[in-house]
Amino acid sequence: MKIQVGVGGRDEFLYFLNSGADEFYAGLSSIPGHLYGGDNFSKEEELIEACFIAHSKGKKFFIAANEVRADLFDYTFEKLVYLFKEGIDGFILRDLSLLSAIKKKGIKAEIILSSLALCFNKDCLDFYADLGVNRLAIPEHILPFEAKSLIRNRRKIETEVFLTAREYCVVLNGFCYLKQFNGNCICRAAFKKGDSIFAMPRFSVKDHFSNLWDFYSMGAGILKIGRHPDKYYGKFVFKEVMAIRELLENCKDREEFVEKSMRVHSKFTEFLKKWKKKK
Repeated sequence: MKIQVGVGGRDEFLYFLNSGADEFYAGLSSIPGHLYGGDNFSKEEELIEACFIAHSKGKKFFIAANEVRADLFDYTFEKLVYLFKEGIDGFILRDLSLLSAIKKKGIKAEIILSSLALCFNKDCLDFYADLGVNRLAIPEHILPFEAKSLIRNRRKIETEVFLTAREYCVVLNGFCYLKQFNGNCICRAAFKKGDSIFAMPRFSVKDHFSNLWDFYSMGAGILKIGRHPDKYYGKFVFKEVMAIRELLENCKDREEFVEKSMRVHSKFTEFLKKWKKKK
């Protein structure tokens, strides 16, 4: 199983390259993209250089353009065409107009359908495949039985999954405005009324790892790591993902994997708590 990691600049890219990441993706400041507080490459020359270095190590580099603005549509499209000609392997997209324009232009790039597109079933996947998509980032909320037809699809589209035990939105990612109330993800909070406590339902840690085992067993080939505003936290998540991948590839069944993964997750969580206290 490959590990794809999001990077926000040259130094971060080189760290993950030298630490064993298999693929990379990044944003460019001048192109609209979905990003919670992290960084983008500010100069296209640095992005192209990172791509060249990745290729020299036999690894792929993608650019995220998974948001769109009408006033920047033509600029975004032209910039993606230019970056592809300069060596970028492909794009992470969700906008139908941008997908259509790339197909019409005849650009033979690898196109990853962003998890923000919320592709939940095989009919939806067929629709996007006809627009040139050849890889799918599975939405965080989908269960293994729902994902089966996506992972084992007839179009030979590769699939990516997140380590949802560490990176997970309770609500539909990209369509949540709850954070605007006080700057925090209040969807994770519990609310009290009288003697009752109310909270949004979510998976347990055990559920997250059980689901991951099923995704892997079905054939999901890429474990994806999002971009983070805190560079140290991103490195922390990467190390946990590396440990979880080793367990996926070596455990004999779900029970063994879930048990060992929960121990690993617990140790990393304790380390994270101590690190946060020192900040």
